[in-house]
Amino acid sequence: MQLPRFGKKKAKQKSDSFDSELLEVDFFCQLAYMAAIATSGISRSGLFYQAAKLPYIATRYFRRVDFVAKMFNHDYSQACRIVGEKTREPAIKALLLRMSGALASGEDIAAFLSRESAILSDSYGNSYERKLDILKKWSDAYVSLILTSALVTVMIVVTMMIGNITLPFLFSMAALTIGVTLTGVWFLYRTAPREVKIHSLPIHSKEQDFAINLAKLVFPIGGIVVISLLVLGADLGNVIIIASLFLLAVGVVVMLDDRRVAQRDDDIAAFLRSLGGVMQAIGATAAEAISRIDFRSLGILKEEVSLLHTRLVAGITPYTCWRRFVGETGSELINRSVTTFWDGISLGGEPQEVGNEASAFALKVSLLRAQRSQISAGFTWLTVVMHAVLTTLAVFVYSVFLTFYHLVQRLMPDEGFQEGVMPGMTSFGLFGTDSLHIEILYFMVMTIVFILTFANAFAMYSISGGHPKKLFFYIGLTGAISGVVITVAPSTVHMLFGML
Repeated sequence: MQLPRFGKKKAKQKSDSFDSELLEVDFFCQLAYMAAIATSGISRSGLFYQAAKLPYIATRYFRRVDFVAKMFNHDYSQACRIVGEKTREPAIKALLLRMSGALASGEDIAAFLSRESAILSDSYGNSYERKLDILKKWSDAYVSLILTSALVTVMIVVTMMIGNITLPFLFSMAALTIGVTLTGVWFLYRTAPREVKIHSLPIHSKEQDFAINLAKLVFPIGGIVVISLLVLGADLGNVIIIASLFLLAVGVVVMLDDRRVAQRDDDIAAFLRSLGGVMQAIGATAAEAISRIDFRSLGILKEEVSLLHTRLVAGITPYTCWRRFVGETGSELINRSVTTFWDGISLGGEPQEVGNEASAFALKVSLLRAQRSQISAGFTWLTVVMHAVLTTLAVFVYSVFLTFYHLVQRLMPDEGFQEGVMPGMTSFGLFGTDSLHIEILYFMVMTIVFILTFANAFAMYSISGGHPKKLFFYIGLTGAISGVVITVAPSTVHMLFGML
């Protein structure tokens, strides 16, 4: 029996490119799926045929097994051994070789896959938690690294106030600051666990549709407004604030959707487990079983499940109903777990066993993401505060220097200080700084502020994960802070020292 796949075309294109960072979770999902459909007593050829159609990275290995068995007329135990010996990934290689032995010995394949799925669940959880431990250490290190940006800026300004400074020194310090900051962001990105949280189906959640339509309206208007302000010579800080507000308008909606997707991920495991148990107990279809479930126990999924039940009762094809249900949740985890559940039930698997397999996968991933969200919440607040402090320090110190520079220029005689009165003073510190150095210093400070704006935003996204569009919110947040600092700090310095 050939089952349709949710979003098959897009997902198949995605599986053509190998991403080793996503292989681990894909392999876990693949094995949970095979364990679920194996409860139906499906034949070996049917098991590998269904496994070969999944849109996951790990699918390629089972597709090779199916190809070798059918093309060269091998037994599936031999095909698993042949493919396993040529596989480089240790975990998949070991599984295929163990599967070869289990198939050759006549072991119950359903029991074998269920046992392997439980073991892989523990292995994936331990690997994910190790990455979180490393990520937490690197988040602490990142805080120390970006402090270098403010310290270097202050050091440069103080050096210009009390002594001579060359252009190579300015450029080298700026390059050091930028390099250290970007290195910290890169390590955070590489250390963080990779996962896909939002599905790529044509049907989206209400929040995702609203964010897409809002972006189509806001971004063109924002681009025109920002370009117009730049042409008119508006203050840089005000331009940054306005641009950030346009980004925040979309970013806030994306963050709300991300939060609701996380809540749906938390509730899908209990729903599938309950649904499978009720179907097994009363021997009924999914539509009748859903009517026996107390909707108050479904949490945030109550509305989506109610719509699913209404569509099933109305006689719409079950595949269409489940596809719509998955699309409206907006979650890739729900997409995968529902695919496991629906295919297992459609192939004749035992509902309770199928529900337990799909639920175990969803629950494991959801619990691990909850641990990650705890780390990201603390890091996000710390980074926001630290970004405000560092940008304020950099711009404030530069503004103080600029104020005293103009003061010295006003007090200095037109012909400059005489050599006999104050020897060497004309080439010392503030007295020797020319307008070129001031312009370069301003450019360097603004560059550091912009680098901090984007680096801190990307660091917060790397820690939290989720949909890439969350960057709109983080960039809008750090950009708004930078714009306010650029606008307010010089005015504050002028108010404090303007009377000198």
